Amino acid sequence: MTELPEQITSDAAQRTTWMRRYTLDPALAEKFVQFLTTKVIPAREDRGFTVESIWLDNDLSELTWFVSRLGDSEEFAAAERDWEESQERAEIFAGTPTYVTAKDLRDVTRLR
Repeated sequence: MTELPEQITSDAAQRTTWMRRYTLDPALAEKFVQFLTTKVIPAREDRGFTVESIWLDNDLSELTWFVSRLGDSEEFAAAERDWEESQERAEIFAGTPTYVTAKDLRDVTRLR
């Protein structure tokens, strides 16, 4: 493998990153992006998560985002479980439409 042209941040070795890929209802994609960026991301950031990037495909059917957190995979998974089971999350998602029809969540390693 060739040497990477970009520097990975100094704490990258201490961070765990997950790729979160969602299949969306295209009719709700723009509303979901607004919901994600104004409600979900601030709450997750308050819990120590960092959103590295968010990508929406051109037909509005798939959104991919990368979320990192200091700590190893087990620590990330524990923080993720705490978030998923939290009252805060339940309140944020209460009464929202079904934006996401399928999820693909993976622990990933940044190469560049």
